[in-house]
Amino acid sequence: MRFVFLMFSALVLIQCASREDRRFRVGAADEAYIVINIAKAQHEDAPYYSMFWRQLDAHGAFAAFDGDRTIDVETNEGGTVRVRGIPGEFLMARVDPGIYALDSVFAVIRENNVDYVANGVIAGPERPSFEVRPGEAVYLGIWEVDIEDNIAVARPWRLDTADLRALMREADEEVAGEVRVRETVTRAVACAPHRLSNLTQRQIC
Repeated sequence: MRFVFLMFSALVLIQCASREDRRFRVGAADEAYIVINIAKAQHEDAPYYSMFWRQLDAHGAFAAFDGDRTIDVETNEGGTVRVRGIPGEFLMARVDPGIYALDSVFAVIRENNVDYVANGVIAGPERPSFEVRPGEAVYLGIWEVDIEDNIAVARPWRLDTADLRALMREADEEVAGEVRVRETVTRAVACAPHRLSNLTQRQIC
């Protein structure tokens, strides 16, 4: 009986340790951590939206497009967190440290089994941006997405610590340490709009 108890205790300790290891530790990680909310405008429900934030290189230009340097914030995404009373969906993700700027917004509307798309590439050069350092966790607020004149758009809607606190109560095992509220700033980044690939109508810088 004592052996069984010891085995059970060991398993509990292992599970606790593995759970703790998965948390992002502020100030002790090589990566960075971002929290952002994407919310559809009140009159919009059907479209699927995606926002591309891309890392900038040492010269202040968009870095080469790849998954490690891109933050894709999507609606109707299974990996997001919803909090009762707060609109939209929260994305919580580990990212490479650096400076990021908003590249584009994209929307897809399906009607009668046909997809209609709305591109929202920001020709700029002025666009929202933010910086996140190694070991830092930042909250970028709620961003409202909409379609205006057949163009997908995104705008900062609310940056409130109360929303962040409510989220942390729902997902208290995601981050160990303080998540700082980070307001985006305007930055000039050149853009040459082009299709992401031949397989999609989406445009990026």
